[in-house]
Amino acid sequence: MHPIHPMVVHFPIALLIISVLFDAMATQWRHKSFQDTGFYTLIAGLLGAVVAVVTGAMAEEVAEGKGIPESVLEIHEALGYATLLFFLGLLALRLLMRWKLIKEIPALYLAMGIVGIAILTVTGYVGGSLVFDFGAGVNLSMEGTPP
Repeated sequence: MHPIHPMVVHFPIALLIISVLFDAMATQWRHKSFQDTGFYTLIAGLLGAVVAVVTGAMAEEVAEGKGIPESVLEIHEALGYATLLFFLGLLALRLLMRWKLIKEIPALYLAMGIVGIAILTVTGYVGGSLVFDFGAGVNLSMEGTPP
């Protein structure tokens, strides 16, 4: 199986972080274009996160077959789902505020965004540990072969 998961995870990571940064800029400078950019990068980041979760589930089967500790895989998987669900909740909050169904509270939204980035960071850290500490996705048969 081709390692699609490590190819796609970087997009949602970047987009979700950038989304919160644009919202912080919108709070500071009260410019609608920053707010809109934050909104649309959140949606794009969530779409990418769905792809990352799906490809991660596929990659998990391969990693289990290579002897990667299941406990670490399960932690990474749970964190991946938590990241996706948290940012979906952030989108729901964003939509409720955008549709004026609840009062807009930028400080709450930014605080939640920072928590989301923290969850995302831990998810990425554990994913990196799977690769660099346990060799997930590393093809040892090619080691020492010139490119």
